[in-house]
Amino acid sequence: MKKIFITDWLEKYGGAERVVQAICESFQFDQYFAYIDLMPSEIKETVLGGDYKVNESRALKSFGKYFRLLMPFFPLIVKRLNCKSRNIPCDLIISSSWALSKGFKINGAKHICYLQARNFKYVWSEADLYFRGPLKLCSFVKPYLQKFDIQSAQNPDVLISNSNFVKEWTKAHYGRDSIVIYPPVDVDDFFISSTKEGYYIAIGRLEPYKRFDIIIDAFNKNGKKLIVLGSGSQLKRFKAQANSNISFPGFINKDELKGILSKSNGFVYAGSEDFGIVYVESLASGVPVIAYNGGAVTEIVEHGQDGVLFDSQDPEALNNAILLYEKNISDFNPINIKKRASRFSKQRFQKEFTQIVQKVCEGE
Repeated sequence: MKKIFITDWLEKYGGAERVVQAICESFQFDQYFAYIDLMPSEIKETVLGGDYKVNESRALKSFGKYFRLLMPFFPLIVKRLNCKSRNIPCDLIISSSWALSKGFKINGAKHICYLQARNFKYVWSEADLYFRGPLKLCSFVKPYLQKFDIQSAQNPDVLISNSNFVKEWTKAHYGRDSIVIYPPVDVDDFFISSTKEGYYIAIGRLEPYKRFDIIIDAFNKNGKKLIVLGSGSQLKRFKAQANSNISFPGFINKDELKGILSKSNGFVYAGSEDFGIVYVESLASGVPVIAYNGGAVTEIVEHGQDGVLFDSQDPEALNNAILLYEKNISDFNPINIKKRASRFSKQRFQKEFTQIVQKVCEGE
């Protein structure tokens, strides 16, 4: 059986790439596709499981890291890659999609698509965050891109959502049912530390939709020590805004992350996640989560048991949640918190995903 794997783009190593890694560990693919490949070779080898050539779009490649400026032309780029690939022998396509890959097709091939998020958020819930600057002039194309996205979602034979939150969104926007398989997390790699060093921690890509601006404002006001791990387009801005109690070590490797996370007082987050692997990593470290009550967080964190959730995306609400957490800190048991993280293991993901693939291949 000839198998092809496709993802939207290979860029940075984050939660979506860990899902890709778990899939590529489970199956041997004949070819790999991405609409653009910007990932360093050593990281790509880890994600894909080898030094594989990735087929990509020349148009996006020519724009490099600024490829998102071509967003109004994404439908054309998907169509061109489909035309280029239509005669490739293939029985099964497995795609990882948060925007485009669900639209990849080869005649006669079955297609299983894992939805990493509410797809193509650039033209749906987060359009205002992306159609700004030069792209603001192209905002008139949003209805066209939404139509393209809905049509693309009808292409796969099976849709798999990464949370019930995404499943409900998929049904509402695409009119399609999907199967929920939670993303894989290496929960056994994380550990509880008996030492706490008096800081809070925030982790993620420093992009507008992650709402790190709320966290920076809150800790500028409360004066508590905060470590922000990650990089992104807003890093320079946040460094300029932050007081001395906030530090930005940037990207660190997993071993360093595990140690820093385990010694923190708590993990803070103010965005709305479609799943949130970093929530699980925090729980696997026995560290409570203080997060905005939006997205899929309630599928992972139980208020009062392994974290504190707040209902408004503003600095005051976050600071009130931190005060509530500190007042009741003795109620949070690190061992019990870690046990709850075991629901999201990599072994569980790979087993459930493989079962779906087998059923599709057997024609069930």
